[in-house]
Amino acid sequence: MSDQPTDVDAVVVGGGHNGLVAAAYLARAGLRVRLLERLEHIGGAAVSARAFDGVDVRVSRYSYLVSLLPPRIVGDLGAAVRLARRPFSSYTPDPATGGRTGLLIGSPADTFAAIGAAADAQGFADFYRRCGLVTERLWPTLLEPLPTRAPLADRPQHPVGGPARRG
Repeated sequence: MSDQPTDVDAVVVGGGHNGLVAAAYLARAGLRVRLLERLEHIGGAAVSARAFDGVDVRVSRYSYLVSLLPPRIVGDLGAAVRLARRPFSSYTPDPATGGRTGLLIGSPADTFAAIGAAADAQGFADFYRRCGLVTERLWPTLLEPLPTRAPLADRPQHPVGGPARRG
C-alpha cells in the first residue's frame, strides 16, 4: 500500500465507534478510506475489557451508549447486532457494605424507598419526564447534520424553545 495521499478518498481520524461508523458509511459509498487510530486497538466504546480489578469478566465501560445506536445505522451497515433490555435500569453499589452489595432497582419509587429518600421520588420522576420530552424532540435530529441553537428553537415544540426549556 502506498503512503501517497492519492491512494485514498477519505481519511477518518479515530477508530472509536463513531469513527468506525463514519468509515463504514464512506466505504459503502464507494470511497477508499483510511482509518487512523493512535491506540493498538479500535472500537472505542464498543470495546469489551476487564473493567474491574480482580474480576475476570470483560464488559464495555460505556455499554449504556448502545441505547443511542439508531436502528437505522444497524440496518444501513448490515451489522449483526442483537440488543436486549435488562429488567433493571441501574446498579448502585451500597456504600454501607463497601460496595460488596448493591441496589438493583427497576423503578424510581423503589429506588428512593431503598435509599431512604422517598420524599425525593416525585422530583426524580419529574426530572426524567422532562428528559423524556427532550429525548422525544431531539432523537429525530440524531441522524441529521448538527443544527445550531437557532434552528432548533424554530422547530415546533422543540426543547430549546418549547416546554422543556427552563428560564
